[in-house]
Amino acid sequence: MVYSMTGFGRSDGENDDFTISIEIKTVNHKYLDIQIKSPYYFNYLEEDIKKTVKKYLNRGRIEIFIKSTRKIGNAAKIDVDYLLAKSINEALNNLKNELQINEEVGLNNILKYDGVINLQYEEPNEDSTKKLVIGLMEEALVELKNMRKVEGENLSKIIETQLLEISKLISEIEIESPKLTEKYREDLLEKLNDIFSETESLDMDRISLEIALYADKSDITEEIVRLRSHIDQFTNTMKENSSIGRKLDFIIQEMNREVNTISSKSNDKIITEKSIELKTLIEKIREQIQNIE
Repeated sequence: MVYSMTGFGRSDGENDDFTISIEIKTVNHKYLDIQIKSPYYFNYLEEDIKKTVKKYLNRGRIEIFIKSTRKIGNAAKIDVDYLLAKSINEALNNLKNELQINEEVGLNNILKYDGVINLQYEEPNEDSTKKLVIGLMEEALVELKNMRKVEGENLSKIIETQLLEISKLISEIEIESPKLTEKYREDLLEKLNDIFSETESLDMDRISLEIALYADKSDITEEIVRLRSHIDQFTNTMKENSSIGRKLDFIIQEMNREVNTISSKSNDKIITEKSIELKTLIEKIREQIQNIE
């Protein structure tokens, strides 16, 4: 099963103490990298949040944004710093008079300054808050994973089409490959005949043997067989119910290595052109699997 590493999930909820909103964004990453941005009073939940993420995701950069609003109704005490308020009022009026501003200093002007009014909350129920946060995390992660699944299915369809194109090119190269070896033998033998045409003592049987041995080095049958094997392995891996991105990346590197070998052995125009097409397709797949979990 192919899952993309790009996704988004959101969930909102509340209990007696908080109204909470959680957003989770994921992008591709070599490993599982979890980043949590939340109010300081949720720090005690960090390990539980990470454990919850690991139940759903295996790879990717995971950015978790937790926003919360404390319910005012649960403020146990409201403290007013009258001395600070009087000092601010006096300073503002002095400033107004000094600058000759014809404007009254009002309550709104004073309340803009921190510390004038302080809300002293009762301690929240940690168990209730943990249950809410983890529940919202799971809701957001389910939504996110469904999005990653849909994008993964789309990626899978694109890759499957490209693998079919690769298989077609391999078949076309296979048709040309016997001509490659035979042409190599003929060209080399012709050159040797030209060079040694006047040498009567030349051992042509030995020369022919050496030509045959050297020409065999240009044979690409093994590379074609391994390429087909890699394609089968790649296709089977995409059906696995696990984290497959890194495995696919390794297989695609092996496929690229085989095509490079074919290209280096070839002195045939058609095979060279088709090898370039293969490399282009393989590179496209390699780029796409960077976003597969």
